[in-house]
Amino acid sequence: MNQELKYFLFIIITFGIGSVLVQGIAVPYIEIAGGWKPDLVLIIVLLIGKRFGSVAGSTSGFILGLIQDSLTAMPIGITALPKVMAGYASGKMTTLKFEGSVNFLWFIAFIFLHEFIFYFILQFKTDLTFTYLIYSRIFPNTIYSTVMMGITYFLTQKYFAEIQ
Repeated sequence: MNQELKYFLFIIITFGIGSVLVQGIAVPYIEIAGGWKPDLVLIIVLLIGKRFGSVAGSTSGFILGLIQDSLTAMPIGITALPKVMAGYASGKMTTLKFEGSVNFLWFIAFIFLHEFIFYFILQFKTDLTFTYLIYSRIFPNTIYSTVMMGITYFLTQKYFAEIQ
């Protein structure tokens, strides 16, 4: 097992499982207006994709999405699919060599894409219309997750920095 794979496993176990636990335990306490909440698991998946590439990003999105689904009342796979797509896109973005604020703008797009796909699938399980979900859940959750992404990236950037 090479050093990069060991570090990937360390990151997915510590930050990945930790984010799933924090998402289930602490995030309900910082929820705004009865439904606006950040997705810390998605943030970690995006950072893993940025650091390790598209295969690791999509793999971590699938594993952490299934773990998150198994701990909630959601149908299994409803968060795994959008997280796989966001993790893959985040990993593919590393080949473009974006840095700084341009990189952060792509993360905002991936968070929006994740929320869009998640609520598109979820609308079939609820009585709510998709247009209502767009302005009442997708946009606020994207903004909240983006703010939390900035904070999380600032606090964990030494762990997700690329080795030169």
